[in-house]
Amino acid sequence: MKNWFNYKDTISGKTYLYRSLIVGIPLSIVYFLLEELNYYAGCLFGISMYIIFFSFRYKRMSAVFKDNIDLGKKLFYISVSLDLFMELYYLFNMELAQSDDFVLIDLITLPSAVFILYILFKDSEIEKHNG
Repeated sequence: MKNWFNYKDTISGKTYLYRSLIVGIPLSIVYFLLEELNYYAGCLFGISMYIIFFSFRYKRMSAVFKDNIDLGKKLFYISVSLDLFMELYYLFNMELAQSDDFVLIDLITLPSAVFILYILFKDSEIEKHNG
């Protein structure tokens, strides 16, 4: 279990999906319940939730971009920055976060979603993953 959250080694796409679901579903339920009770505590919990998922994303990125790790790290840091920016933006703009209207700033998360889908479905060509 301790290998799940360190940034060493690599994981397969199937393991990336399963770990994200196993950890993500309970944390998402807690996140939405906490956000209903106390908005700011929910946002801070969301930021800590992202940090947990970044280790999974980094391990998968290391497998997919094993030959071109510099490009992979740049894309990883861009997606992490965009995710954290949106969470912090909603932390300080509570009215916008709680409205159901579509806002153009929500499109900032689109590159991150594309990156996540790419590393999920891209074959890494590594036979044995250690993470």
